[in-house]
Amino acid sequence: MIEYIKRLFSESFLFYRQSGLIKSLKANETPILLQISKYVIFGISVTLVHASVVYGFGYTINPAIGETIPKEIKLSRTIWNNIYAFLISNSLAFWLNSKFLFKTGRHKKINELALFFLISGISFSLGLFAIDRIFTIIESNKAVEHIANISFIACSASVNFLCRKFLIFSN
Repeated sequence: MIEYIKRLFSESFLFYRQSGLIKSLKANETPILLQISKYVIFGISVTLVHASVVYGFGYTINPAIGETIPKEIKLSRTIWNNIYAFLISNSLAFWLNSKFLFKTGRHKKINELALFFLISGISFSLGLFAIDRIFTIIESNKAVEHIANISFIACSASVNFLCRKFLIFSN
């Protein structure tokens, strides 16, 4: 097992050394560890966009942050802010995944997009369920929205990589 992991690191490092940073980022077909690294980088970027929209809306357009907002209203607005953020961040995720991470062509482009949003929607729904559960479990109104948003991200991200890699895009 250790030899196998060493080989994976070696393949990824060799590819990176031969191709350089820019080509390694742009290449769709890379060794698995490099692909996972890119997925993490893009995932963090998309998560930052998602969180920016959620908190941007939560502080301005659709207030959902702060102890002065009743918990029931905060729950509803937190869910809606995540829905708005999902549409924006998932569109960015599709573009990044199809352009830089996975090889397209397993399905027609419209089918890839539909499958991508369907699978993301399923993981998103699990994240929304987590938000609801966190609001139910935590009695306090203090910082519950932050814990709920973190649980949303953890639930959603856990499903996406494998589904995107094996169900939507080509290997």
